[in-house]
Amino acid sequence: MRRRRKREYNLDLVSDINVTSLVDVMMTLLIIFIIVAPMMEQGIDITLPTAEPKRIDVAEVLTISVAENERVYLEGQRVTLEELGERLANVHAVREDVAVLIKADTDLRYGKVVEVLDTVRGVGITRLAMATKPTK
Repeated sequence: MRRRRKREYNLDLVSDINVTSLVDVMMTLLIIFIIVAPMMEQGIDITLPTAEPKRIDVAEVLTISVAENERVYLEGQRVTLEELGERLANVHAVREDVAVLIKADTDLRYGKVVEVLDTVRGVGITRLAMATKPTK
């Protein structure tokens, strides 16, 4: 009687990497980022007043933002009025034709805006503009 042999299996190592699940995960993450990215708006939350806007034509414009909580920001970085004066003086020493755009919140106390304006004028910068929302 002849015995049957057990089947011999080919036990060679497979050197291929299955990337299908990796691609699925990456596509899911990509879709999530595409949906979430527009919702992530960075910056300072300021409600601008409405007025008829005019365009400023200068090479360099520095943006000063004054939030509702009376915090002052120069180009997105929080500063005190003294630091604002120092930084503006440094920029004005290099470029005398620099312009300043002030974004002040609608609900802000008027005196705080005047303090910022005095600081800018005290440095010697005369080209000032106030940011507003266009009227509808």
